[in-house]
Amino acid sequence: MTEEEVRTRWEAERPIFSAWADYVRSRIEFYLERLLSRDAPPVSLSYFLKIPAEPRLKEAKSLVDKALFRNKPYADPYGEITDKVGMRFVVLLSREIALVQQAIEDCDDWEASKDRDYEEERRERPLEFAYQSVHYVVRAKKEIHHSGFKIPPGTPCEIQVRTLLQHAHSELTHDTIYKPKKSASAETKRTVAKSMALIEAADDFFVIVMDDLSAASKPFREAMNALARGYEKYVGADSEAEKSNMLIIEAFSDRIPLDLADRLDRLIQQKSYIPTCIAKRRDTHHLYRQPAILLAYLLASSKPAETKSLWPLTDDELRSVYMDLGISFDNC
Repeated sequence: MTEEEVRTRWEAERPIFSAWADYVRSRIEFYLERLLSRDAPPVSLSYFLKIPAEPRLKEAKSLVDKALFRNKPYADPYGEITDKVGMRFVVLLSREIALVQQAIEDCDDWEASKDRDYEEERRERPLEFAYQSVHYVVRAKKEIHHSGFKIPPGTPCEIQVRTLLQHAHSELTHDTIYKPKKSASAETKRTVAKSMALIEAADDFFVIVMDDLSAASKPFREAMNALARGYEKYVGADSEAEKSNMLIIEAFSDRIPLDLADRLDRLIQQKSYIPTCIAKRRDTHHLYRQPAILLAYLLASSKPAETKSLWPLTDDELRSVYMDLGISFDNC
């Protein structure tokens, strides 16, 4: 195959590979969102992925170089290159990589082969600290139509899955340390290995910290979930989940009853007008779109003076709650 033949074929097929990568990304993100929605509270995809997954198409000159000038034992120099297009999914912790892997493997639109697994390499060479990443190649099982293009069966797309620290390490070292065979000194390679050891240790520490924080925040999450479910049930609309909710929940952490959901049910049974009051102010008052507004009504109805003294936001935001309940805000 000549250089011109590689360039001509790539220019013709480049839009197809671009459409295929866009399809792969959208399907993986769909499955990831479904997996993340099982968490309580659900985790957004934009928070979970620390860098947006952007498909990268190989430049024609790089494709020519790899196909014809790197002494690769290709029988089909063009067809055997699997990274004509690829993308990278970057997460915070190593244990989160498994979620991306599940999303990749759950999709029936492609055959997924794992070309590299750093955990397996680590088990095989436990004393070695080297480049870390999970690599997949996914190939379309059948012809797929996307963005106006027909994607033939077997079209490949490379996917890398890394942590943020692994990504930083790779960006700094991979092309300059691991690919050239003689340019880096032994001391430099040793320093790079030490940095990877530190990255593994840091990831272990991060996991411990995240587990501790998750355990400590469990009562707050449970309260937030109960309030969100109650908001949807009583008001008949989705609530928001801004940080002001946690400020309110934290301020009253010692006063939140264990049977919060039951208490809310009893409150609404006794004062059935509360959901209507919330719904009327939803469009114009930020606080009334937050599930913690239900906690404000609940606590103000039973302990108005204490609730007023502990309220973490401005008095104006709480005053209308007291007005709805028929309680004098200024005299309590």
